Amino acid sequence: MRALNPDEPTQLGGYRLIACLGSGGMGRVYLGIAPDGRPAAVRTVRAEYASDRRFRARFARDAALARRTRSRFTPPLLGHCLTAPRPWVATAYVVGPSLRTLVEETGPLAAPALGTLARCLTEALDRIHTAGAVHRGLDPDHVLVDAGGPRLVRLSGEAGNLDGLPAYTAPEQLTGGAAVPGGDMFSLGGVLLFAATGRDPFGGGASDSAADGAPATVRRVLREPADLSGIPEPLHGLVGACLDKLPQNRPSAADVLAELGGPLPEGCPERTWLPAGAREAVARAERAYRSAAAPVLGPSVPADPVPVFPDVPGRASRRAPLQVTALLGVLLLLAGIGVHALLGPRAGSAGADVRSCPEGGLITEDLAPPADPLTRFDPDAPLELSFSPDDSVLAVSHSRRTVLWDWEESEPLAAVPHESSFAPISPVAFSPDGCLLARSSPEGAVVTDLADGRSHTVGANPSVRSVAFSPDGSFLAVASQSDPEEHFLRLYDTGTWEPAAAMEGSGGLGAVRYSLYGGVVAGGEADGGVATWQAGDGLRSGLIRDRSQVGSDAFDLVPDGSEVLILREGRVLLVDPATGQVLQAFAPAQETGVPVDVFYSAASGRVFAVVLDPVNGTGNVAAWQYVTGHEIVFEAETPHLYPAAMSQDGSLLAGLEPETGRIAVYDTHLELLGTLEG
Repeated sequence: MRALNPDEPTQLGGYRLIACLGSGGMGRVYLGIAPDGRPAAVRTVRAEYASDRRFRARFARDAALARRTRSRFTPPLLGHCLTAPRPWVATAYVVGPSLRTLVEETGPLAAPALGTLARCLTEALDRIHTAGAVHRGLDPDHVLVDAGGPRLVRLSGEAGNLDGLPAYTAPEQLTGGAAVPGGDMFSLGGVLLFAATGRDPFGGGASDSAADGAPATVRRVLREPADLSGIPEPLHGLVGACLDKLPQNRPSAADVLAELGGPLPEGCPERTWLPAGAREAVARAERAYRSAAAPVLGPSVPADPVPVFPDVPGRASRRAPLQVTALLGVLLLLAGIGVHALLGPRAGSAGADVRSCPEGGLITEDLAPPADPLTRFDPDAPLELSFSPDDSVLAVSHSRRTVLWDWEESEPLAAVPHESSFAPISPVAFSPDGCLLARSSPEGAVVTDLADGRSHTVGANPSVRSVAFSPDGSFLAVASQSDPEEHFLRLYDTGTWEPAAAMEGSGGLGAVRYSLYGGVVAGGEADGGVATWQAGDGLRSGLIRDRSQVGSDAFDLVPDGSEVLILREGRVLLVDPATGQVLQAFAPAQETGVPVDVFYSAASGRVFAVVLDPVNGTGNVAAWQYVTGHEIVFEAETPHLYPAAMSQDGSLLAGLEPETGRIAVYDTHLELLGTLEG
């Protein structure tokens, strides 16, 4: 850590920079202060990477996967803007050493701390595996330790590459096999062996790398048993089982977690979970941080730099396992100097509030669904669909009410009545924490608290047509078709529900949405066109005219908001809103039918379009690779869906099947996952 040089920035995004932590191939990393006063690691991203569409597509896929696998002990990003004049990525700053450094400096962990470490890491892996993903790089260097517990972090790896140390890499991966959850369990066994004894399993060390080979270590991993001496019970047997040579013989994360007593209670572990020597090592890191931050923050430096975040309830997934090898790969940007993310949304925002949310389905009985919910819909009647932030709930809005469904179980969870059956139907918006549901109404934007059923109106305007929460939950964007001051897009602070900004430079709006990363908010004009604004300062950043009058909501943004997908003359166009330049054209191979809606899938890096043939009354879904523009050929006939909606991370596509009148949910391979049957 060193002081900033005169030519270095002092502010990036909303983060105040106070010191330089290091640099690497991607750019420099700075110690920053988030708007809420917490420490953040802020890295500049070299322009050649930020402007590369392949890099941004991979970044988007990894960020989407990170959101789906978040837990108490796995970290998401805090913020990023790859389109800023100086592109940057921010994570929370872990005030503590790596597990390797901690053990090498203070000695192996005693049994109580070792048990806590095992439960925390196993809980993190269980969440990852439940989401259908794998970690693929667990070793002592990628576990950071602070007073609040171990933090499992990750470096990026392309498919086919080995990311971890060979001593911690499963035999089947060393011989070119696929990465599977059992490989993570092998790595977990090695990490626990190291924490208990101070020895790397199979004699490997931090100087080895799986890419280099380290032949002697690889040979021992493949042929020799691990030395388990020094591991206390009850972990001795579990570690041995995890280090079995055959993946089918290793226990699952769920099995190990159950054997250890299940997940730790909320709020655990306590700050005293580490032995005295290890606690002092963490305390030294905290003192170093306070020393660096004090000249900037003075007495406002938090006494405890370790935030406590609530867990995110997990869900078992029936989806096919994701073919990914870059879990949390965005943290490649922060690799090499022990700078990684903590947990949770930005503290201080509405999205970070710990409320009596409907976690685990705890929705007030006042919003109980009808006993016989509608499951067959008239394709000619107005209908809109929306996914919850965690993809587990599908909201179905029609003239009388919005019904929330657990689509995997085909079970209705709640019903929110509409005041008027004559109001235009628009998609509802979930707050990022899942507590609130917002929608348009003849009175303005109506926000309902799902925990208590109470509603209130925001931005009284009878012409409100669409609403959207910012990804961090700080603002509610309200779009209207008319406004006496011609401010057709207004932002409201979700902490006070007072007006926060009024956007200028567009016509009347029929739709609004934020980019996945939150840096851009866009409105679809009622008479054709898309306007974009920078969410931070409210300045208009682009305006696209003439969208062939396909509807105000038939557009989508790439995750960083720098490009917009629109429909024009039977094609999907990727457009730079700042210049109007067409960057890519996606045309369906079948000449029958025209695209009527478009989605960008961050989870798959694909562009999807709903195609309808009004002459024959048929339709299908077309898809292309975002980077190359090549159309994807599916083995089976693609579904006829309209209207349709994509989940926020781009992993699911839901729509009404006009032939059957049922609502169906598909993955990005267009394989059917479920239907709403009641």
